[in-house]
This record gives sequence, C-alpha cells and structure tokens, in this order.
Amino acid sequence: MSTPFELLALEQGDTPTSFRLPAAAALTTPFDFLYGGSGIAASVEAAERVTGRPLMWITTQFLANAATGQTVDIEVDVPVAGRATSQVQVTAQVGGALMLSSICAHTSRPDGDVEQFHTMPSVPSPDECSEMVEPFELGGDRPPAFYDAMERRVAAGAIVFDETRTPQRGLIAMWCRLRHEPIGSAATLAYVADVVPLGVCVALGRPLGGTSIDNTLRMVRTDVATEWVLLEVVPDSFQRSIGHGTVRMWAESGELLAVAQQTCIIRTSHHQR
Repeated sequence: MSTPFELLALEQGDTPTSFRLPAAAALTTPFDFLYGGSGIAASVEAAERVTGRPLMWITTQFLANAATGQTVDIEVDVPVAGRATSQVQVTAQVGGALMLSSICAHTSRPDGDVEQFHTMPSVPSPDECSEMVEPFELGGDRPPAFYDAMERRVAAGAIVFDETRTPQRGLIAMWCRLRHEPIGSAATLAYVADVVPLGVCVALGRPLGGTSIDNTLRMVRTDVATEWVLLEVVPDSFQRSIGHGTVRMWAESGELLAVAQQTCIIRTSHHQR
C-alpha cells in the first residue's frame, strides 16, 4: 500500500470505512471548487487504507462540486474481498448531497514479469524545459490553488492560452513534480493526471474552460523512484462540446507508471470572443 499523500490531509471518520477531506485552498481551483484530481486522490487513499491493498484501477464520476472550505465526507464499501483482489465502491458527499462516486479494484497479487508496449516520447529533460505558465493565473492577488503544489514544465508542444489560438496536432507533454513530497504513488499520480481538459483546449487552440464528467486511472507501477513524471497528453476527440483524451504517465527513466482517460465538458460558451 502507498504511503499517505500528505497534501490531502485526509482524516479518519467515525468508522473504519469513513473519512473526511477538508477542501482546503491547496486542493481547489482559483474559482473556489474542489479540483477533480483532489477528489480522485482522496478516493484512492481512502480505499487503500480500508483494503490494505494497492490500487490497480479506479473510475470516478463527478456529480457536483465542493466549495473551498467545505468538508467532503467519504465512505468506502467493499462488496467483494477475495484472496488477492478487492472490488470497492467509494462515495463522497457534501452536506449530505452526493458529490462523486468511484469504483475501483485493488490487488495484493505478487509482482511478476513486467512488460510495457509503448515507449516514452523523446523529449528534453526537465532541466532543459521552461516552466509552464498556468492557464488559471489571474494576477498577483489570486487565491491559493491546487497547482501551487506542483511544478510543471513544458516538454513538447506550446501549452499557452494567448490570443494566437493555434490548434495543435502534435505531441503535447509536460514534466510534473510535487513541490513538498515524492510523486509516484497511486494517489499522487491521480492528483496530477487531471489534465485532459487542458490538452483538448490546446488541441483546439481555445482558452481553457473544462469540467470533468469522469476520470479513470489505470495503475501500472508504483515501485519506480522518480523525481519528475512526464505527462504525455493525447486529446482523442471533440464533439458536442465533449472532449475525450488519454494521459500516459512516465518515470524519468522511461517506465510507464499509469494511464489516465478522461471525458470532460469544454465550456465553449465561456470562451473569450
């Protein structure tokens, strides 16, 4: 099982299967609602604590938002706990209203042969890449936000949201690390993987404006030490204001750590004209 993701400050609830997530500013967007990656990471950590088994897969459906300062109540249910694999359901509520729902699988099967069928893209090292200008930047007086906990550097593509509005069809990739704790656990990878809306907007050449409908994380490895993770963002499609995309997550040494897939609403009505 992974070590705790300290940034979450996930609290034990009144029962062994309940938890509380304070929606602190470090876990929310500048627009005062919980960042999707924070909710998924909390679901992962809660489920790992209850099962005592590492995550293999989680898919999360977002139903509502939590505002900065609210408390998210998380409940873990384990319908099936086999000899090596557990099937788990996680629900999160705010003020008694359902906010998100996750289903996931955990396994304690022994490690075996490792094969990966993709190769990490050839990109400059983090030291050779420029720091990414966060698209949510609102000026010097903006409130704290989730991306303050990260350092992101552009490895491929032009991840900008200026008036040029040039659609991109080539490789989009960024290096990412956490500023105050190691990266590589299932919860930390879930936290940084919520970038498909950004990738779809880059591919469209439009200003950022997206909300997640669902997000799926498929874990491959958590046994590789790496300071930086490369997020290879693959926007797959856009139709009826709905974007789909994939994120492959790589260690600096080239191992595939996880694959995330996401569906989001691109808020075209909110774009500047």
